[in-house]
Amino acid sequence: MRFNGEVALVTGTGSGIGLEAARMFAQEGCRVAAGVHRAEDLDRLVDQPGEIFSFILDVTDQAQWENAIQRVIERFGRIDILFNNAGSTIRGDIVETDRELWDKTININLNSVYLGCRAVIPHMLEHGSGVIVNNASINGIRGNWKLIAYSSAKGGVVAMTRSLALDCAQRGIRVNCICPATVGDTRMTQDTIGAAEDPEAMKQAFASLHPIGRVATAREVAAVAVFLASADASFMTGAVIPVDGGRASR
Repeated sequence: MRFNGEVALVTGTGSGIGLEAARMFAQEGCRVAAGVHRAEDLDRLVDQPGEIFSFILDVTDQAQWENAIQRVIERFGRIDILFNNAGSTIRGDIVETDRELWDKTININLNSVYLGCRAVIPHMLEHGSGVIVNNASINGIRGNWKLIAYSSAKGGVVAMTRSLALDCAQRGIRVNCICPATVGDTRMTQDTIGAAEDPEAMKQAFASLHPIGRVATAREVAAVAVFLASADASFMTGAVIPVDGGRASR
């Protein structure tokens, strides 16, 4: 196992990458604090092996972050790993994106990461160690159509990761981020495919965007986050890792 009882706090564990990451952290020896946005997702991990504590967390709410951190520390005594995974793809070009949609997108995808890091880092500093992995997006390191606010938010996550890594490099805390491309078994992708006039054609269109010839699975992306959180990545900080089937290289 990669871990020996470390405590991993993972957000967005109701489905997709977050759900798989929570499972993998537990399988690899972590005690897991699993934040979900919806009450109906609280039992998604109930039958999984390992010690997993699920709770409601709106990642855009500072008070909820502070309450969640307190509950996790009361339960496990510490927090060693934070995987800022929660987010939402919100589409629109500059004309379609009014101020309300812009603020919503930035709040969900960028402010939430700031709030999570700011809430957790003081506790990591007390112990002199910790690891943060942020889930950005391939759209944070390259442009894309009709994703003006989302790309801006994820680009902010990339820049925040690099700056945090420098601030924390000599304080025992590593900070890295992953940049996934299309992940087939997430709610966002499945909702997009389901809303298409021709879902099968949409699946093929997504696959064709990636030189590797297919989209990712949530488990493939989660595995990279788990690696970055482990001692196997002990000399990595400030890294921005595409998990994209070659898409950023096109």
